[in-house]
Amino acid sequence: MLLAMMSALQYEDPEIEIHLIVGGEGSLIEAAQKLGVKVKVLVIPTQVHKLGDSGIRGSKILGGINILFQVLLGWWAIAKYLKQFRVVIREIDPDIIHSNGIKSHILTAMAKVKSPVIWHIHDFYSTRPFIASVLRWFSNRAEIGIACSESAGEDARQVLPKLNIKVIYNAVDIDYFYPRPYRSLALEGIDTSTVAIKVGLVATFARWKGHDIFLEAASIIARDRPSLDIQFYIIGAPIYGTSGSQFSQKELENLASDLGIADKVKFLGFQANMADIYLWLDIVVHASTAPEPFGYTIAEAMACGRPVIVSRSGGAAELFSNDVEAVAVNPGDAMTLAVTIQYLIHNPKQCQILGENARKKVVKAFSQNQLGSQIILIYKLLAQPF
Repeated sequence: MLLAMMSALQYEDPEIEIHLIVGGEGSLIEAAQKLGVKVKVLVIPTQVHKLGDSGIRGSKILGGINILFQVLLGWWAIAKYLKQFRVVIREIDPDIIHSNGIKSHILTAMAKVKSPVIWHIHDFYSTRPFIASVLRWFSNRAEIGIACSESAGEDARQVLPKLNIKVIYNAVDIDYFYPRPYRSLALEGIDTSTVAIKVGLVATFARWKGHDIFLEAASIIARDRPSLDIQFYIIGAPIYGTSGSQFSQKELENLASDLGIADKVKFLGFQANMADIYLWLDIVVHASTAPEPFGYTIAEAMACGRPVIVSRSGGAAELFSNDVEAVAVNPGDAMTLAVTIQYLIHNPKQCQILGENARKKVVKAFSQNQLGSQIILIYKLLAQPF
C-alpha cells in the first residue's frame, strides 16, 4: 500500500519530493528507490521492534503492564533511536510528515517534530485497549488522520475523538494488477503444470489472517472429495517483530500434517511478482477471523479479475457486493468456506462473471489516480507553500 501511495502521489504531482524513513533492510527499499523516492534506513532497535500488545489485546491492564515493562527494559535504546530520528527529520526538513503505522505514530509524537503530521490509520485501535489509550494521549500531536475504510474511520473516531479523521480508500496499481495470462518465468521454482485446481490464501502470518481456517476448509474438501485434483497454497511469510503476533511456518505445517493434508498444501513464502501469483491461482481466498481494516489482497486479486472468496467483516465488506464482485463467507466458518470453494470449482462461468465485475469495481473505486489526488489535497491544506 505504501508503494502504491507514493507512486500515486508522484503521478498526481511530479514535482513532489518524497523521503522514506524505513526501520530496517528489505525489499521495500529497492522498490521505493525505483520510484525515485529518497530512502533513509534508520534501523529500529530490537527493543522497539518487539514492542506491542498483540498477545494480550483483551486486557488493557495486562497490555499496559507488559508494554511498560518492555519500555523500561529498552528505554536506553528507545531514547537513542528518538535522538537519531530527530536528526534525520532536521536533515530532511519536511513540509509534511506522513506516518504509516502505530509505532511510527507514537515515535513521531514522542520526537515532538515541528512539521505537520498525518497519521495513516490501517488498524482497528479499539481492539487494542492500551495502544488506543497511548494513541489518544498523543493524538493532539497529529493534524489529521487518514483512515483506509469507513469501518476503520468510524473506529478511529471513537478512539480518537479529538483527531479529524478523513476516509481515503487504499489504492491498487491497476496497470500492474490486471487480467492477462500469467508469466510462467515469473513463477520460477513453482510447479505450474501438474495441478488442475489451485486455491490460494495470500497473507502475512498474523494469527488473525485465518490460515488455520483455510487449512481446516482444505481438510474438509480433501476428506469429502478425495479424488479431486486440487492443491492449496499459502503465499506470504512472517513479517512482524511483535511477540505472539503471528504463526510460524512450522506451526502451520504441523497443523496441515495433523489435519492429514500435508501433501495438499504448499508454502510459497514471500513472492515479489504478486500479479502473476493471482493470475496463476484459480481461486483466491481471504479468511481473516477479525475485521479487516481494508483488505489489500482482496483488491489486488479483484483487479486481476480473479474469483475471490472474502471473509466479510470490517473494511473488507466495503470492497464488493456479495455474489457480484466476490463471494462472502462469515469469518471463522471453515465449513462454509469449503462449500464455497467447491461451488466456484464447479461453476467456472460464475467465476468468469465475478472476475469481470471485480476488475470493473477496482478500476472505478480503488485506482491509484484517485488516491493521489485526495492525499495531495490534504497535503496542500496542511503545508504552505507546497
